[in-house]
Amino acid sequence: MFIDFDSCYRKQRHRQCPFNLKIVEAFQHVLAPMCRLFGGEQLAAEYADIGRRLLKATVLRFWSAEYGTFVDNLPWLYEEGGVRYSDVTLGMAVMFDQCPGGAVQRSIELLASRPKEMGLGYPTNICWRLWALAKAGRPDAILQEFRERWATMDSVRLNNTIGEFWKVTADSRSQWSHAAVGPLYIAAMSLAGVRALAPGFTHYEIRPQLADLPDLALDVQTPCGPIGFAAKGPKGDRELRLTLPSHAVGELIVHPDERLSLKSLSQGRVSLPAGQAVTLRLEHT
Repeated sequence: MFIDFDSCYRKQRHRQCPFNLKIVEAFQHVLAPMCRLFGGEQLAAEYADIGRRLLKATVLRFWSAEYGTFVDNLPWLYEEGGVRYSDVTLGMAVMFDQCPGGAVQRSIELLASRPKEMGLGYPTNICWRLWALAKAGRPDAILQEFRERWATMDSVRLNNTIGEFWKVTADSRSQWSHAAVGPLYIAAMSLAGVRALAPGFTHYEIRPQLADLPDLALDVQTPCGPIGFAAKGPKGDRELRLTLPSHAVGELIVHPDERLSLKSLSQGRVSLPAGQAVTLRLEHT
């Protein structure tokens, strides 16, 4: 069973927890909704029930009240003489709301601080950790990751490529990754915060989280047309320019203290005008 390499999971049995959490997500939030779309309500209910029962069993075996998070080697903790976490496990648990009672604080702390007890996935699997940090409102940790870990990779410095692994051998195939495009989609989905709320991007949200990033400009291509995003300036005096598709419903999520001339939907959430270009001054976001 492959979840990640040995640098992330020292023993094969350490992969049981993340594998279970991934299967829980597949049953509850992929297979069950697909069945409902095709009218298979009974099968959808069965899949959702399998996911609930598997999550309950995984929590019983791998969730530690003492450590406040999922522990990959909890059943063998004393045998192995120390705790082992992984960014894949903790990232998925936060992303998919799998921590009992919503207790995500310790998982976020570990994902941000990267202690030596936490196995780190190879570049292609970085998505779980960075998505979780964005969900928790920690863009600072994401930018630190890009600046200190990605930008300093030997493949980046010496070959202007993203390597398959963090450490690569010169003149090898590992200088080019097969799928390590995390910085691209994290920039769009987590820093600019452009995410679909409905199939086909007919309903979407934009949640800028730029921390100390002085500028970011990108276009997100959607079935309803491109969404243009351009932010410039420091936090406290930031200009945000958006170009919005005509046939989609958009929402902007900002700091609750922002005062914008857009229709308010709830505290910190406003409606975006379809088919228009808007320029906003952000003082708190």
